[in-house]
Amino acid sequence: MRDPVTRKLALALPCLLAVACGGDFSNDDLEFQNALPQREDLAAKLPDTARSGQGLGTRGQRLSASQVLGGTSELALQAYTAGTRFNTSVDGLLSLLELFRNAPPTTRETDRRIWGPFPAEDHPGHELRFVMERQGASFAYLLQFRPNGGGESAWWTYLPGTFKADGGIRKGEGTLALDLKAARANGFDTKEADTLDRLDIGYQTKALPTRVELLFTGIGATVPLTRYASRQTPEGLGEMAFRLPGVDFVPGNLAETLDIVARWTPDGRGVLVLNILEGDAKGAQYTECWDARTRITFMQRNWDFLNPTEGDRGSCPDVSALNP
Repeated sequence: MRDPVTRKLALALPCLLAVACGGDFSNDDLEFQNALPQREDLAAKLPDTARSGQGLGTRGQRLSASQVLGGTSELALQAYTAGTRFNTSVDGLLSLLELFRNAPPTTRETDRRIWGPFPAEDHPGHELRFVMERQGASFAYLLQFRPNGGGESAWWTYLPGTFKADGGIRKGEGTLALDLKAARANGFDTKEADTLDRLDIGYQTKALPTRVELLFTGIGATVPLTRYASRQTPEGLGEMAFRLPGVDFVPGNLAETLDIVARWTPDGRGVLVLNILEGDAKGAQYTECWDARTRITFMQRNWDFLNPTEGDRGSCPDVSALNP
């Protein structure tokens, strides 16, 4: 989800920051800049076939319980599609941070850096700034807006973030978010994101496997309902875990809440476990493995007492390095 506010800022800020481009960076500036995550730190690790776009499902595809041994794994394709959307959401947020990382700050204080204020060209009558503060190994940052002529108390926060360094450059734990509710309250049009109040990202890069989690909070909700999490290892193993409420997964009167964990190797072989947490088939669990061409090689269903497994369990790849 790269909302229109994000897209417009990404286009406008290079012009706004041009006045600062070409300036010098101090070693202290670099410490602030290294507290901002980069795309390679947070992007989900997808297999080569998924990155090339082969076999990816369309956005409108419906998750289905109908899987056939030897056939294409629709669940694998959906997991790869989820990974692609995950990366798109992460990319939309980080594109903003990269703009500030690449320009020297406007104001330097001992433990504070400020970029701006600049005119918010896509929001006439407003200006924006980016503020970072340091306390020991911890950093907090804010992308803020205010009406022109407003005082210090008029600033409101669109993107808050934190980072605690631990173990090296860009190693540690961090958070960042989009406060879409605040944007609408201040007259900004969030368009495609009009069903969300907030998008949160949490991540840790200090230990292997690294982990990134996205939380989507709908309008009026008190807690996030949809979750996506990604983990990966240096060897190229990847994992996507996601919780999807309100999915019509099996025939019946109730929608299902699905909890899915998919893991894969760099060449595209994988294993997936699906649990139904709520709905007509509450308590059902389904496991499958697939080969490098996403063809199902093994299936297991906890509700089928006559034929609980099909295929060869030995065909499942070793992804144990991703075990907790």
